[in-house]
Amino acid sequence: MSDTRDRVLEAALDCLVRNGYGGTTARAIAQAGGFAPGVIYYHFADLDDLLVAALARTSGSRIDRYRAELSGMDRAVPVVARLRELYDEDTETGHIAAVQELYAGARPGTRLADRLALETRRWEELAEELLTVLLRGKPLASVVRVRVLAGAAVAFYLGMETLTHLDGDRSRPATLFDQGIRLAAIFDRVPRLKRRARRVR
Repeated sequence: MSDTRDRVLEAALDCLVRNGYGGTTARAIAQAGGFAPGVIYYHFADLDDLLVAALARTSGSRIDRYRAELSGMDRAVPVVARLRELYDEDTETGHIAAVQELYAGARPGTRLADRLALETRRWEELAEELLTVLLRGKPLASVVRVRVLAGAAVAFYLGMETLTHLDGDRSRPATLFDQGIRLAAIFDRVPRLKRRARRVR
């Protein structure tokens, strides 16, 4: 990836955070990045093409970060604690604000909407991986549909930011994570079922 193309992607994400989806025009992106608007169209077919690429960039980067930090963790308390730190990163870097703007502005049937659906599914797959490890051997595993729970977790993540954005209550995520830690401690105290050894006939 060229340095200039990289600058354009970063400027688009920054513009989404600062100006919202409606204010993320080619002129505004160029102003944010310090380059001429024509630079955008040298690297991207149109504004939608740029926004799709910016979404793929930020989402892919964060998925890799989450997977690297959480892969193989089988205790709920440290998982929730790490998720809290990662969520704070998402907030500080502007990732979640940018993504929220894209969700709000995407129209059904567009390339952006299609890409959002794809990235949402990738996040759900990551959640499935994590939940599968956490539930392994737990009595709850037999009654929980992991894929459904993973979808709910991603929806909760997005919804929490939406509500926080609407009323400006930045204490909401902290309160929810505090509650999550308490529930995780109870979950961790539930013993895992031991597999019965197969009888040799």
